Amino acid sequence: MFGLFYQILATFSFLVLSTTGLAIIFGVMNIINFAHASFIMLGAVVTVYLVSAANLSVFLAIPLAALIAAAVGAFLEMTLIRRLYNRKLDCLLATWAINIIIVQAVFLWLGTSQPGIDQPFGSFTVGDAAYNYYELFLFGCAALVLVSVFLLFRFTRFGLNVRAAMQNRDMAEGLGTNTKAMYLKTFALGAGLAGLTGALYAPLMPVSPYFGDRFLWRAFTVLIVGGADPLIGPLMSSVALGGVYGGLTWLWDSVAGSIGILLITMIFIRVLPQGFTGLWDILRARK
Repeated sequence: MFGLFYQILATFSFLVLSTTGLAIIFGVMNIINFAHASFIMLGAVVTVYLVSAANLSVFLAIPLAALIAAAVGAFLEMTLIRRLYNRKLDCLLATWAINIIIVQAVFLWLGTSQPGIDQPFGSFTVGDAAYNYYELFLFGCAALVLVSVFLLFRFTRFGLNVRAAMQNRDMAEGLGTNTKAMYLKTFALGAGLAGLTGALYAPLMPVSPYFGDRFLWRAFTVLIVGGADPLIGPLMSSVALGGVYGGLTWLWDSVAGSIGILLITMIFIRVLPQGFTGLWDILRARK
């Protein structure tokens, strides 16, 4: 049973970290950010570079990589994204183009792959199976990200402005909210969280220019199942999909887990298109 519990925790961590930055940008700015995969990849690439070339500790390289991804996101928002806010299709195509440009730039710079870095902490055994302490560390990071995002959106001036703009942007602007500055911070935050994800998983996976692709489809399934709320969506959908994927992977294999996630996503699209966010709104309206 510990193997099942461990698998569910690992999947939950992966889904939360993969999706939170994407969900924040979509929930606040109503932008589908196809550059999300490239920000994840940047975090991983920068982490490996700082550890292997600059001889930094991996625990120092990880936050630095997240900050660099956030800075790249802020630059792109100021130079391109903010000009396309009212043109959703153009914005979607622009982020897709950004993803291709960043991936190809890293490919030309580093080639097809980078040398790996050592996984911290080592492993432990339960029965006859070995498990990584680092996966438990990732679960702690995922929980910390959720708590930090909750506190940011619920108990800060920035969070108040964000929630006001999500409900009625024109009214928020009329009351003095600087939506341009708010969107800049939001996009940088989403890019930084994506970079943090890549940095955290760099010790576990081979790092290449296409590193972020393995995160992207799962992130979008969590976004679809979770809905637009950047707080409720990632938490509830990651719990549900983590349980499905972890349970099916433990019983059979990862292919069965992936099929289970896709089936749940299709059911939500048909039955509850607003995802867990819509379900949460229905339950609150009944109180």
